[in-house]
Amino acid sequence: MKPPGILRKLGYLLAAGWFRDVLQAAFLLLLARRSTGMFGNFMLAMGLGQILLFTTEFGINQHFTVLLTRGRLSPGAIFRQISAIKAALFFLGLAAMAGFSLWQSYGPELLPVVLIVGTSFGLDAQVNSFYVLCRVLHRQDVEGRLRGVAALAGYGYGLAALLLGAGPLAVALFKPVETAVGLLFVARVLIRKRLRSAAWTLTSLWENWREGIVFTVMAVAAILYNKINIFFLQRYGGTEAVAQYSATWQLVDGVSVLVSSLLLGSVLFPLLARLWSRDRAVFLNTARFQAAFLSAAALPAMFVLALQSDFILGLAYGPAYAEAARIQPQLVLCILFAFVHNLAYYLLLSMGRQRLLAVFFLAGLALNAGLCLWAIPRWQLDGAVWSIVLTKGFMALLTLGSCQRLLGLFSWAAVLRLALAAAGAWSLAWGGRELGLELAGQAAGLLPLLGLVWWIAKRRPHTEAAPCG
Repeated sequence: MKPPGILRKLGYLLAAGWFRDVLQAAFLLLLARRSTGMFGNFMLAMGLGQILLFTTEFGINQHFTVLLTRGRLSPGAIFRQISAIKAALFFLGLAAMAGFSLWQSYGPELLPVVLIVGTSFGLDAQVNSFYVLCRVLHRQDVEGRLRGVAALAGYGYGLAALLLGAGPLAVALFKPVETAVGLLFVARVLIRKRLRSAAWTLTSLWENWREGIVFTVMAVAAILYNKINIFFLQRYGGTEAVAQYSATWQLVDGVSVLVSSLLLGSVLFPLLARLWSRDRAVFLNTARFQAAFLSAAALPAMFVLALQSDFILGLAYGPAYAEAARIQPQLVLCILFAFVHNLAYYLLLSMGRQRLLAVFFLAGLALNAGLCLWAIPRWQLDGAVWSIVLTKGFMALLTLGSCQRLLGLFSWAAVLRLALAAAGAWSLAWGGRELGLELAGQAAGLLPLLGLVWWIAKRRPHTEAAPCG
C-alpha cells in the first residue's frame, strides 16, 4: 500500500488540530464568561499541566522518531522503552507539581482542579508516543481520527457541564475524559499485540534518553519562562489578575503559536534542515526571505490587536475583562518577538547549535524569574505583562543576534522598510482619531502594513519551496 502524500498527511493533522482548537476556544470562552475566578483557576491548572507535559516528553519524541526510523529494534520494543522513560519523568514531575501547589497554599477550590487537570495533561505524553508511531508508519489518518474523537469527548463534556451549570470539579473532568479516550485506544492496541515487544534494560533506556537531554533542557526552560508569570501573579494579584492576563495572553500567544508550530515547526524547519546539509546558498536566501516576511507579517496582527483590544476582548469575553483590554496593547509586542525568535531558533537548530540554544533558554528563564520576583509584587498585572515582554525581547535579541552575526538575516534597507511601514500606520491611525474618524484612520493604517507583506511575498526566492505561499 502506497503511503499517503505529504499534503494528505498534513491535512489529517490540520483537520484534527483545528477541530480541537475550535472546541477548546468555545470551552474557554464559555468558561471565561461564566466566572473570571473560575477561568483564572482553570488557566493556572492548564499552565501547570502543560509544564508537566513538556517536561515529560519534549526531546524524547524527537529521538523516538529517530529510533523508529533506524529500525534496529521492533516498534513495540522502542514504544515500551519510551513509555517507561516518560512514566518515570511523569511521576517525578507530578510530585513536583503537587509539592509546588501545596507550597503555594492553593485553596480547596483551586488545588483539586490543578491536580485533576494537570495530571491529565501529563498523561497525554503516553498518548503522544502513539501519535509519533503513527507518523513514522504513515498513519496520520489514525492519529487525526483519535485526536478528533478524544477532543470531541473531552471538550464536548466540558461544554455540556458548563451549560448545565456544573461546579468546578465536575467541569475539570473535561481533561481526564479527553486523555482517557486516547489511553484506552492505546491500551487496546497493546492488548491486541499489534506492537511486538522485546527485552530491554535500564542501560538501553539511558542510551535512548541521553541524546535528548539538551532538548529536554530547552523545553523545560521555554515552558517555564512562558508560564511562571501566572504563578507569581496568582500569589500576589489573585485569581482575578490571572484571569485578566490569561484572557489576552490566549489571544496574543495563539497568534504566535500558530506561526511557530504550523509554518515554522511543521513546514519550514524540515526544509531548512535539509537545505543546510545540501545547499547553503539556498538556505541563506530562504532564511533572509522568511526573516523579512515574518517581521512584516507580525505588524498587521499587532496593529489590529492593539487598537481594537476593547472591541475584540469585549466581544469574546464580555465586559468583565476591561483590564485585559487595557494591557493588550503592551502585550502585542510579544508577537513580533515570537515570530523572529522562533525563526532564529529553527535556523540555529538546523545548523546544529542546540547547546547554544539551551544556554539562551536558561538565560531567558533566569531573567523572567528575576523580573517576576521584582515587578509582580509591586505592580501585579502590569508587572506580569512587562516581565514577559522584556523576556521575549531578550530571547529574540539572543537568537536573532546570533543569526544576524552568522547569516546576516537583515539588511539596513529591510529594517528601514519595516520602520517606515510601522510609522506610517500609526501616524494614519493617530490622525484619524484626532479628526474623529478613528475607524477610517485605522483602516488606512493597515494599508502600508499589508502592502509591505504583499511586496515581500512577491519577492520570494524562486528556489524556495514556498512555505508561505
